[in-house]
Amino acid sequence: MSEEISTPEKIWIITGETYAEETPSGARSSGDTGGVLVDETPEVTEVVVTERKEVEVAKLKREMKGFLQAMREMLDEADQPSSGMRLDEVELSVEINGEGKVSLFGIGGKAGGKGAMTFKFKRK
Repeated sequence: MSEEISTPEKIWIITGETYAEETPSGARSSGDTGGVLVDETPEVTEVVVTERKEVEVAKLKREMKGFLQAMREMLDEADQPSSGMRLDEVELSVEINGEGKVSLFGIGGKAGGKGAMTFKFKRK
């Protein structure tokens, strides 16, 4: 008996948003050391909010197809036969947001810890 695996209509994506939260001056916090009023600057804390969102697989496919087509065109232009150098390999990090948009990371290797997909294009 063979079971046929069907493609889901939607896929879950975990997104995270980072923002700064300020503790106003004069407010108490767990770091309060008493009645000393020397530091008037608010304390800034980084807060990360994560949530799961459903994205339509068809939309994700369209976004990915468009992204890969654009990368193909750019790599073809970068590797002109008249050039003295040959492009052999390119590695890109890509993020998918909660709406299914595909974005190229421009921050080097830091993307690996943020749930990015890595594409490695290598010459045949």
